[in-house]
Order: sequence, then structure tokens, then C-alpha cells
Amino acid sequence: MDQKKLRDCLGLFGTGVIIACARKRNFLAETFSAQRILDHKLFSETNLGKNLLIKLKKIFSDEFFGITINSFSSVSLEPPLVMFCIDNKSANLSLFKKNRYFSLNILSQEQRALAAAFAKPKNSTKWGVESYFFSKKGNPIFQNSLGFFECKKHRVIKAGDHHVIIGEVLDFEKMNDKNPLFYYSGKYASLQK
Repeated sequence: MDQKKLRDCLGLFGTGVIIACARKRNFLAETFSAQRILDHKLFSETNLGKNLLIKLKKIFSDEFFGITINSFSSVSLEPPLVMFCIDNKSANLSLFKKNRYFSLNILSQEQRALAAAFAKPKNSTKWGVESYFFSKKGNPIFQNSLGFFECKKHRVIKAGDHHVIIGEVLDFEKMNDKNPLFYYSGKYASLQK
């Protein structure tokens, strides 16, 4: 089978764009909310606090990993399950397999640069493209996302040259009404509502 023709035909199915991410190590306790610390008045009202926040985010960014995906789907409402696929050759696969929790950020059209940054495997500056905060389980949520899901790993299934990561939704939120980022025929596009 001609894989290029197959890929081109599959690309005719337009999708939304998501960044899946998590922390590399369990350096935050699972019940600890990093958001509470980073939202403290000390960080927002003083120069010392703002500088400390920048340094903390730099430290934290070395502890996280993430990848741009367009192979996302709802699986079940009861229990609440969602899934995404990741290439067997991806350096992120072993990290997602080891981690218990992860976040999924649904991207808006304003986040095209963020999607492009996380699509490059060795982009060391990707965590500086957009502001983010931390979920209840300490996973990154990007400020301009349409919404997010925070998941507990439910199952990982090997399927051909990819793995399917299924997560149980623990938390979610719609964050704004911006237009979604769309992926069609191998390119990012805007979808007007």
C-alpha cells in the first residue's frame, strides 16, 4: 500500500488540535496544587515574587513534557474516558506510559505557534511560547486553550505503529469561546464558528 497516498487521504478528515502533557517525575505530590502557590499574592504583587515565579516556571518547565496531537476522541461518558494516539517512535511515549496523570489542552486558533512548537520533538523553548498554570494534579494548562481535560491513565494499547493512550477524565473546564485551531490536509487552519 502506498503510505503517502494513505496519509494524504487520511488528512482529508479535519480535526481539532490538542497538546497532551504531563510532568516527567512525581516531584509534586498528587494531591498538591501547584496553582495555589503560583497564584499567591507574593508572586503577583512584588518584583521579588514575579522574578521568583519566572525562576520557578523555568525549573518546572524542565520537569514537563508534551506533544501536539490531532488523534483525539471521546471514548465513553460512563465512565468518562477519552483517548489519543502517539507514535511508537516518539520520545514522549515512554513518559506517558510511566505517568499516572496527564492533561489535554484543546487549542484555539491563537495557539498555532504553540502547536507548532510542541510538534517539534527537540524544541527546548516550547514552554516559553505561552503562559500556563497547573492543574489539581500539577499538569500544565495553557492560558489561551479553549478548554482542558485532566486524566488518570486508564489503559495503554499498542496498535500497529502507534499506541492508544486512554485516560479517565478527573477534571475538565471550558475556558473561553475563541475559535478552534483546525488541522486539515497536513496544515493548520482556522475554523470560524
